[in-house]
This record gives sequence, structure tokens and C-alpha cells, in this order.
Amino acid sequence: MRMNEPFVGNWTLDEHGHLKDPTQWTRAFGQAVADHEGITLTDDHWWLIEWVRAYWLRYGNPPLMRTVVQAVRDHKADPNLGSAVLYGWFSEHPIREACRLGGLPKPDWCL
Repeated sequence: MRMNEPFVGNWTLDEHGHLKDPTQWTRAFGQAVADHEGITLTDDHWWLIEWVRAYWLRYGNPPLMRTVVQAVRDHKADPNLGSAVLYGWFSEHPIREACRLGGLPKPDWCL
């Protein structure tokens, strides 16, 4: 289920379902979007959302998949993990979903 409404709770979204003002993000926003879409967020989801937010805040854009895969390997202390683990957390476009739930704009490189 995708959001067609311009608002979730008190937050205004853009045409892609991303928070219009990333500075308004709170975990409550991420949880509200997840609840609206029937997504149960685990500790792994929150780790990814917050890691992607921290990367975006530092560099001004979201990380590429290979950067996130390396971060997950480090986080889980498992050098054999690949992108499949991310697709297990978010079945479609894990980085974009982390951006959306993390209140960040749609990545420029995302279709």
C-alpha cells in the first residue's frame, strides 16, 4: 500500500511520499509511515534508517548500495553479507525506503 495523501499525521509529504522538510523528521514520523503501510519496523530497520540519515546529514546525499552493504557487514560483524539482507528488510528499493521512512528526499539516482 502506498500513500496518496499529502499528509501523514502532521507531516507534509512531497509527490513521492517523502517528507517535504527533512529537518522535521522524528522516529514518530517513520513509525507513522510504517504503520500507515503495514510495515513492522525491527531493530534492523531502525538501524538502517538512522544510518542512512546520518550518512545523508554528513554528505548531503544518500549512500549507494555498496556503501550500505559494507556498513551492514560491519554492523553485523559478518563479511559475507550482501545486498540480499537489505532486500530482506525492505523488499523493494531498500535505500529509497530507508530515505522515505527517515524523512529524506527521494535519491536523485532513484527511478
